[in-house]
Amino acid sequence: MSIAHEIKHARRAVAFTGAGISAESGLGTFRGKDGLWSRYDPAVVASIESFTRDPSKFWEFAREIGWIFLTAKPNAAHTALKELEAMKRLDSVITQNVDGLHQRAGSKHVIEIHGNAGRIICTRCSATYATEKIVDLIAQQDVPRCDKCGGSLKPDVVLFGEPLPERAFDQALRKVRSADLLLAVGTSLEVYPAASLPEMAKKAGAKVVSIDSERTAWDGLCDYKVNGPAGEILPRIVQAIKITL
Repeated sequence: MSIAHEIKHARRAVAFTGAGISAESGLGTFRGKDGLWSRYDPAVVASIESFTRDPSKFWEFAREIGWIFLTAKPNAAHTALKELEAMKRLDSVITQNVDGLHQRAGSKHVIEIHGNAGRIICTRCSATYATEKIVDLIAQQDVPRCDKCGGSLKPDVVLFGEPLPERAFDQALRKVRSADLLLAVGTSLEVYPAASLPEMAKKAGAKVVSIDSERTAWDGLCDYKVNGPAGEILPRIVQAIKITL
């Protein structure tokens, strides 16, 4: 039995993606020996406690890496998931990523459980700004301020110590529990509660497929495991499904 066959015949397939799928678009992963957290201390630059105390440290970090998020383009793996959705072989994408690349690739049903860096919110009045619209403001001010109330601005992403957005995570739970196949792409499953989703899918009776460039601690949970670049593997799976349709 092949992965293509499993996806083709699944009643409801759901994808679950992590930083590994965007690494091929030039966005560094956070963990591992070359990850961002090997160069930055997340407790200093990416925790809500640190942000509340001194948001300038976060914004210094964000300005250093932010241009990569703004200029990144979807890769072949993002496109393949979009194609699976268009072929009605994929119900939705649950993503831990905040880069918006699934939407830019054309995926319609994306659940962002860690937020989206393309949105900026005011921590005081909750006004929302498109990041690309206020790039100059972000560049000019140590701590960008809301032009409505003067409150400090923050990307609409989940920092360490913050709860996941309740509505998005509840939606992700419903999708996972009703799926009969979970396609996990580029995730090491080290961040909870998101990391619990494949286990929940397995307990609900779903088959679990993992595509990742590295071996992970949760490989034993998988029914199928493929090590390699998602940008090469996913298009092959899509092509194999197309041949049989």
